[in-house]
Amino acid sequence: MIIKPESNIYKVLSGKYEGKLCVIRGKEKNRSVGIMFMDLSNPMQLVYIRKGRLAKLETPGWPEINRGVSYGLREYFRHHKGAGVNMLRTTDIAQPQALRAQDEIANGEKVLENPRIGCNSSVLIKLSNYNWVEVAPRLPIALRGNVNFKFPIELSENDKLTTGCNVIRNSISLTDVGWVRIFLDKNTCLDVPACIPLALE
Repeated sequence: MIIKPESNIYKVLSGKYEGKLCVIRGKEKNRSVGIMFMDLSNPMQLVYIRKGRLAKLETPGWPEINRGVSYGLREYFRHHKGAGVNMLRTTDIAQPQALRAQDEIANGEKVLENPRIGCNSSVLIKLSNYNWVEVAPRLPIALRGNVNFKFPIELSENDKLTTGCNVIRNSISLTDVGWVRIFLDKNTCLDVPACIPLALE
């Protein structure tokens, strides 16, 4: 899995909060971690629980409840660029939220399930060889048949993504295995799984 730790979901195994689902939000304090419950009636409840009382669930993140309607590139540039909808989908590119189970991306990976939501509105995608990967929602992923793409580590200054974002400097590999940092215009830097083919203009 190539996902941020905050996107993992845990179940409390014992104690006062047994059975509740939570995410780890705080740093280690003695042998405990700060957790935030996923109970929407009180989402800000933060408590410390011993690590041994938590079990990480196999499926990370939250199901996508308000899945929007996808649209093409022309519609994207006219009405949706920068609007935070992120449902661009054509025959050869898709933003992560617009992916569907059984899609194939340009590197031959198959999408095994519909995307889920991770920490800070990221998108979790289950791939055939990498299991779950976490991607920023606005990135354009190259689908099968698209030959105009680069992997994150291959991006260099002056490359341009299909969605109009300019790459302002060469990418760097991070010490966290599987992650690459890419640098886009408007002082944006994003950490992206190395295996994701990004569609170019």
